[in-house]
Amino acid sequence: MGVLNSISFATNIKLTMNKFHSSRGVTLIELLVIIAILGVFSGIGYVSFTAIDSGSSLRSNKTIIKGYLEGVRSKAYSDGKHYKIIMENSGNNVNLKLYEPDSSNTKWHDLNLNRRCACYSGTGNADTSCDQSFSDSSVSSLTSVQNFDKVVKNLEVKNCNNLSCATETAAPVEFCFLYDGTSPQDKFFKIIGKNDLNIILNVNKTGYVED
Repeated sequence: MGVLNSISFATNIKLTMNKFHSSRGVTLIELLVIIAILGVFSGIGYVSFTAIDSGSSLRSNKTIIKGYLEGVRSKAYSDGKHYKIIMENSGNNVNLKLYEPDSSNTKWHDLNLNRRCACYSGTGNADTSCDQSFSDSSVSSLTSVQNFDKVVKNLEVKNCNNLSCATETAAPVEFCFLYDGTSPQDKFFKIIGKNDLNIILNVNKTGYVED
């Protein structure tokens, strides 16, 4: 009987200790492990959110750029006039400006000349016949068209030599739409958003903007 009582007593102590262990909560080490795990998942979530936000911002800016260019293309066709677009970086933003031939210039009426010379402004072209084909003076001396100045925030632009942008050069990005709605040449450029996400756009000779 004494042996049985001893066994029963030991069993009760074990059950009591197990109960205490199960009800005491978590240890400091366990808590630290949980916090570390939550930190990892929070970091992953933040990175994912940042990537999504950056991608969304870039796509939105692409839409703005394409809409602007398509608007200028339509304006060139409806006005029967060439228009030149200049895109320049300014801090973290891109400034879009639109220019038209100056009133004293007559060479811009020659469609084939401007197609061959890509709407050259001022003098200094290697092919002197292209001098002043768009405007008598350089674009920097012209006044931009009212209501077409636009700022696109959190964006940078660069020139590209082709659709893969194997070679890129600094802004400004400059090209024109001819009065028939076409472009003198394929023009490639890159728009760069947050976290260096980027999209390469192409204004092809038909005047359409593609990416």
